[in-house]
Order: sequence, then C-alpha cells, then structure tokens
Amino acid sequence: MYKLKIAIIAAALALFAAACGQTAAPTPNAPKNDNKAAASPAPTAAAPTPVDEAALGMKLYTTNCMTCHKDSGKGGKTTVDGKEIDPDDITTAKQKAKPDDKIYGYIADGFPDDGMPAFKDKLKPEEIKAIVKHVRTLQQ
Repeated sequence: MYKLKIAIIAAALALFAAACGQTAAPTPNAPKNDNKAAASPAPTAAAPTPVDEAALGMKLYTTNCMTCHKDSGKGGKTTVDGKEIDPDDITTAKQKAKPDDKIYGYIADGFPDDGMPAFKDKLKPEEIKAIVKHVRTLQQ
C-alpha cells in the first residue's frame, strides 16, 4: 500500500512539473511585444490532404456534374435548361483508359454542342483535379 501511495504522489508531482513548464496564454489586456525579429513566421496553408481532396471532389461533382452524369457516373438521357441531352457514361472501360489530363480537359473545356458546359471559368484548376479524382473513384 505504501508503494502505491508513493507512485501516486510521484505521478502527481510529474504532472504538476509538466504543467508548470508550459507557457501561459497571453491575457487580453497584456502589452504586446513588438520585437519583430523574434516573431515566428506566419503559418503557410497546408496542401490539401487526399481525404480533403476526395471530399472536395465529391462535393464539386455533386454540385456541377451529378445532374447529368448521375451519382453513379452512368449518365443517360436527361433534360437540362429545356434541352434533351444524353451525357456519356464516365464509368466505361473506354473512359477509364483515358489519362487524367484528358478528362481534365473535358471538364475544363466542355462539349458545348453536346450540352456539356466548360468549367474552366467557374472552377479553379485544383477543383477540376479534385473532380477528376472523384471520377476515378466512380470508375472503380
């Protein structure tokens, strides 16, 4: 029993010492230190993680592509803005074989005569790339 008490006291002291070693959060009314030489650089935006890119791709596909290509990517006849169109099935072996840059170009430039709009003026390049990644998941 004596050893257990000693161990508990030692653990409490270790936690107390660790807590005392941390710096305190600045108080709202505390004077600011204007020493710019010691200031740390501003954090840079991290590159999106694959999970973030996948979620972004799915969201953008849902917003911009799903009306025509359906949630499965199978496409099929539909009416958009009063025009009947027959979007491609983007899950076929033929579409799977196309390189990412080709699919990127289809999304960016569209096929106006077939009813697919160009998205290069609506979406950023990284957003189009995220959609391409999502299309690849539909093709699996």
